[in-house]
Amino acid sequence: MVPVLELDDGTFISECVAITEYLDNLDGNPILTGSTPREKAVIHMMQKRADDQLIDAIGNWFHHATPGLGPVLEAYKSPEWAHRKEWGERQFAKFQRGLDYFNGVLGTQPYIAGERFSMADITAYGALLHAAAAGVGIPDELTALASWHARISERPSVKQRSGQH
Repeated sequence: MVPVLELDDGTFISECVAITEYLDNLDGNPILTGSTPREKAVIHMMQKRADDQLIDAIGNWFHHATPGLGPVLEAYKSPEWAHRKEWGERQFAKFQRGLDYFNGVLGTQPYIAGERFSMADITAYGALLHAAAAGVGIPDELTALASWHARISERPSVKQRSGQH
């Protein structure tokens, strides 16, 4: 599986959340995954919601209800799902409901999982990048989500990774 992290002892860790959890806790001062049991639980809950409602939904819509990346990748799609446009459209509706949900969340707190930036914000932001690459923007009426997106876009680590300065 990709991504994968190989540790010095030969252990392989795959999956973004597991890798993030491992790296964030190396110095004993986790900043992305929470430092108290409550923070950890809320961050992981919101991470899962961002994964399911945003990043997976927009990806499934893109690959099943649009031309996706074209015929070159058709061979890698499951034949039983390759022509399930209606399923892909349901995934887009799920994505839109996710946008509404997170807009509501961000109307009451500064970040996806509360008062601090976390891996849940990274996942939600990544989903919006994927959506934007597919031509899907944040609807105008979702002002809390748009404001959050603008703030995250200005973070030095985001600007550095995107080549903005």
